[in-house]
Amino acid sequence: MTVWTHRRALVTSACLIAALAAGAGTWAVVDLQTAPSSAAADGSGSGGSGRGASGSSSGRHATTTVTKGDLTDSKVFAGTLGYGTATGVPGAASGTLTWLPKPGQVIRSDEFLYAVDERGVRAMHGTVPLWRSLERGLHGTDVRQLNDALAALGYDVAQDDTFGPRTQRAVKQWQKDRGHKVTGVLTSADIAFVDGDVRVASVDGKLGQPAGGDVLSVTSTKRIVTATVSQRDAERLVVGTTVQVRINGAGEPMAGEVADVQPSAGDDAGSKVDVSVSFDPGDRKLPAAASAQIDAAGSTEQDVLSVPVAALVTTGDGEYAVDVVRRDGTTKRVSVTPGFIAGGRIALTGDVSEGDRVVVPG
Repeated sequence: MTVWTHRRALVTSACLIAALAAGAGTWAVVDLQTAPSSAAADGSGSGGSGRGASGSSSGRHATTTVTKGDLTDSKVFAGTLGYGTATGVPGAASGTLTWLPKPGQVIRSDEFLYAVDERGVRAMHGTVPLWRSLERGLHGTDVRQLNDALAALGYDVAQDDTFGPRTQRAVKQWQKDRGHKVTGVLTSADIAFVDGDVRVASVDGKLGQPAGGDVLSVTSTKRIVTATVSQRDAERLVVGTTVQVRINGAGEPMAGEVADVQPSAGDDAGSKVDVSVSFDPGDRKLPAAASAQIDAAGSTEQDVLSVPVAALVTTGDGEYAVDVVRRDGTTKRVSVTPGFIAGGRIALTGDVSEGDRVVVPG
């Protein structure tokens, strides 16, 4: 072997081994210069070229089957099970805090968020905060939110963005049903808009103190998994991407979907992104907090022959091979060209066929 050929073999082997390490974790390629070969086992050959060498019985080795199908390059990201980012609920009502919920409490539409001067401020669903008193003649998104919330509670309103006579009648009836002074006008002493049913993450206000600043921090009631990933990995996790979620590394994976991607707010801001994944646990009971794994698919190679990465061996000339098991139990070393790596398997081409048994050195 010339110096150039020897150098090329070393470089080629090093490149594939590096690729295997990146794509298949702890899988390793057996080097035939240091590991016993099938051909050397019975003295029938040196294994120099790696082509057509015969060997002893494969009985002392584990074997696997060459399969044909699609390979998908997936990657697992470490995440955390929780309820998402908390948002503050400002104490907009004027007065003294006389009641506050407890952390972990779920607050639904028309239930108390907090109380000022012994009058409860109730939750209504909406993404736009209550920034003005709502009364007849007004138009806007906040009015539409009010109409939608009243309709959901069973009141007769037009579900549009107008505070008309029907909305006014509904507001008066709502006030009467809750023992409030009937004015037909809703203020921050009556309601606060929150984004759906919420779970109390923390209580920031103190009883006996003025209702100023954020009195509560709340999250969604839905379980989500969050993970911080690199900008490059974020290409796999764009909003709407279907993924698999596993909690505490146990149990069957659950189908999930990337719901939000935001620049990281931590020390890695600028080079990392925070990914939120929603999923449906069904009837499965989940802990309040836990580790989680997000399995995201990448590119796919279709209709390829593949074997576990561990079945691939290197020959003395920098090429690659697999040991194919014959019908009589002996092996034949067959040169192959490795390709795409995914899920611990490697695509290959060469004189192998679907269904062939190959040795997995152990």
